[in-house]
Amino acid sequence: MGHPRLVVRFPARHPLTVVLDHTLEVGREAAGLVIDDVEVSRRHATFEPVSATTVRVCDLGSSNGTYVDGVALTRPLVLRNGQSARIGEVIIEIAAEDVVVRPASRQTVMAPRSARATSMELVASAVTTQGVRPEVIGVADEPGTLTIVFSDIESSTERALAVGDVRWMEILGHHNDLIKAHVAAHRGRVVKNQGDGYLLCFPSARQALLCSIGVQRDLDRVERERPELAVRIRIGMHTGEVLLDDEGDLFGRHVLIAARVGSAADGGEILVSSLVRHIAEPRGDLVFGPPADLDLKGIDEVTTVHAVDWRASPVAASTSP
Repeated sequence: MGHPRLVVRFPARHPLTVVLDHTLEVGREAAGLVIDDVEVSRRHATFEPVSATTVRVCDLGSSNGTYVDGVALTRPLVLRNGQSARIGEVIIEIAAEDVVVRPASRQTVMAPRSARATSMELVASAVTTQGVRPEVIGVADEPGTLTIVFSDIESSTERALAVGDVRWMEILGHHNDLIKAHVAAHRGRVVKNQGDGYLLCFPSARQALLCSIGVQRDLDRVERERPELAVRIRIGMHTGEVLLDDEGDLFGRHVLIAARVGSAADGGEILVSSLVRHIAEPRGDLVFGPPADLDLKGIDEVTTVHAVDWRASPVAASTSP
């Protein structure tokens, strides 16, 4: 198939036309196209060629979102002719057929005349100069290593029956708003939400922990100030390589471990695997409990876990977003 071409439109600058022959990562510190915009996350989104006229867009858990035709992405979406994606103040769309890309040996981008060279242009130039083209190993859009978080409300069925449908919907709505606000603030992504349960992912173990601590602290404050909306949630997390299906859902062994760790947690508790603790502990501002070994269903080996002391951890106390 032919390669789709993207037109990247910057405010008050000449547009950049890109021949998309591989998955392109976009962000302030991206491995592909660097966008110098404070509204853009370090690794914001990817654009993957699907056909000569279609491109799959995937948000990478950015803080301000990726928009297609004005609607924020919640899962990967195929961008077609006539549609446009927005990242910060930058507009990205599929080029019309009459847009010409000037050939420059094997280089696949045209730099804006008044802009500094992007990292993608430098890489393209190096490939042209050296006469080599690297082989991409693995799946182009695999998400790689993520911290996976599961949460749900303790004894939610009993609580719903006790308070009735109307009050329960109010409680659940407040809980959902709080979860989503903290996830967005800590550059995470809501992968799935079923009832009161959430599957979340974060590119950073520390951000996953800070998000979870913030949620528990806010729920603790709600219990004191608005007890009619109070709930206790249990949170479990693990870090590892995961896979992404066509629906944008995560799966794999490490997702299963995170789910099992979450199931072992109690209400009001954050339970993490030893790997999460090893990654986040060196900073010295998080307090972890002693190790405990769990024999998790479906997991061959024993998993060591630690409870996070979210009250004692001296990171800045959270406020409701």
